[in-house]
Amino acid sequence: MRRLPLIILILALALVAQAESRVFVSLAGTLLEAEITAVKGEDVTLKRLNDEQPLVVNRKTLCKEDNAYIQSWQEQNGGEKPMAAVPSPAAPPQKFSITCQTLPSKRSRGSDLGMRVIELSYNFNLNNREVSRDLTDARGVVVTLGRDSSLPGSDLIILQKEAFEVNIRAQSKIVQSTTPVRLSYSVGAASAFGVKGVGYVLIIHDAAGNILFTEASPDTYGKFTKEIMAITEVPCIVDRDFKLKPNASVPTGYISF
Repeated sequence: MRRLPLIILILALALVAQAESRVFVSLAGTLLEAEITAVKGEDVTLKRLNDEQPLVVNRKTLCKEDNAYIQSWQEQNGGEKPMAAVPSPAAPPQKFSITCQTLPSKRSRGSDLGMRVIELSYNFNLNNREVSRDLTDARGVVVTLGRDSSLPGSDLIILQKEAFEVNIRAQSKIVQSTTPVRLSYSVGAASAFGVKGVGYVLIIHDAAGNILFTEASPDTYGKFTKEIMAITEVPCIVDRDFKLKPNASVPTGYISF
C-alpha cells in the first residue's frame, strides 16, 4: 500500500513535465515540440521532446506568440529579464500556388443618339492549388480601369477599387465578382467622347501585406501594386505609373453604378 502514493506522485510529475512542453514555431514555419530549460539574453535553451537533447535558439527566430510565452516563463521561473523589448521581425511571406481564371462581362445597356452604354464587371475564379495548406486571413484588392475616349493614350481612370476577404481551402476554388460599372461613350460621332473600360488589376496579399498573387490586364499594370494599394479615393485619375493626379478632372458624367 505504501507504493501507491509513490506511483501517484510519479504520474503527477510526469503530467507536469508534459504540460511544460510546447510546440514552438519558427518564422520559417518549422515546428518543434520542446520545453524551456534556460533563457539568457536572446538565447533560449530548449529540450526537445522526442530525444530530450538540448537545443539553443535565438528568440528572434521564433513567432511572436512564442516570444510572449518565453517572457512569461522568465517571469515565473526567475530567469534573466530581457534587456529591452526588441520588435520581432516580420514573418516572411508564405508562397501559395494560386491560379485565376478571369472572365470579363460586358453587357450592352442600349444605344441612343450616338451614345452606347456598357455595363462592365469581372469574375475572378481563384484556385488554391496547394495539396494540404488552406489560404486563410488573406485579402484581395481589385481596381477596374477606364480611359477618356476623347484623349487616346491618355491617363488612366481608376473607376472603382474593391477589397474582399480571401479564404480558400486546399484544392478548392472561390469566385469573386466586381460591382458592375456603367460606362457611356460615343458611337459613330465625328469626335469621340465618353469613358471606355481598359482593364483591371487584381492583388491578393496576406495579413502582413505581403503580396501572394497578382493578375492584371494589360499584364504590365501588375507591377504597380504598391501604388494601387495606396489609392484611397475613387474614381480618380492616375498616370501610366499609377501616380495620382489630384488636379485632374474625372469625367463622372459618363460613369455610373
